Amino acid sequence: MFNRKKYIIVIVLIGVASVAAIVLNALFGKSEYWLWIALVAMTAFTVLRTRMFAPLQVFGTKFTMLVDYDLDVEEAVRLAREGVENAPTDKIAAIYAMYLGMGLYYKGDYEAAVRTFNGIRLDRLDGVYHVLIVSFVCYAEFELGDEAAFKEGLERLRGIQSRIAPKYQGYAANYLEILEALDKLSLDPEHYREVMEKHFNRDDGYISTKLIHQYRLALYDRQVGDVEAMDKKLAFVIANGKNHHTALRARALFQNTVNPDDYVIRPAEEEPAPADPSLIETQTPETDEDKPEGE
Repeated sequence: MFNRKKYIIVIVLIGVASVAAIVLNALFGKSEYWLWIALVAMTAFTVLRTRMFAPLQVFGTKFTMLVDYDLDVEEAVRLAREGVENAPTDKIAAIYAMYLGMGLYYKGDYEAAVRTFNGIRLDRLDGVYHVLIVSFVCYAEFELGDEAAFKEGLERLRGIQSRIAPKYQGYAANYLEILEALDKLSLDPEHYREVMEKHFNRDDGYISTKLIHQYRLALYDRQVGDVEAMDKKLAFVIANGKNHHTALRARALFQNTVNPDDYVIRPAEEEPAPADPSLIETQTPETDEDKPEGE
């Protein structure tokens, strides 16, 4: 990994080389040599930028496959924490920290996820990442049952939506629609069910999408008092979710009216993962530098 120590060394070397070139050109060179000095310096910084962000892009794809397809949330957390510790810049460290928070959420460690998200310097990141971070704080607070913190996060998200670039308005709106439906689950369960079907009833090749879909609908069944329907959905999540947070929550809610072994997905039923990974909970934001993935 291109870590902070290597980054500082390269920056110093580029700086020293640039200063040396400028001094030598002033003493012995010609005026047109300034263009070559500028071109060399720009090329060096472009190569450096590539070396900085390329590992992050590879990590993002790996992270997505671990949490969405392999359901190896422990390894995802380990890699994200390693990324935070070795990041060459504060901005890249903040992006890895965002992944770490998502990994902890997937792991079911909601309190640690909230602490991690709240510790991220948002001024280091573009506004679209603010949407992702605050949305995951809301998801975690919902699972923790902290209604006040959940509503506070929801208000923050509304404020962020009003400030981000127009091309990301739809991205923020998707999160808001899901979270507002969660907020009104007890008041309007039918609307909640419609929203969950809209966002999670899709066949994208990831087992995690199926887990989220079934778990979210099980909460609807629980709200309307249909224990048998709830247990069928929870049994699917338990049978196939390994240590994904939905499986942990499903075990806590399960009423044992069905046998989870009857809901195991057989190998022939599994779909290959698509080449273009996306968020489980909604769509993935894209920037020129990286594409974070998450639930």
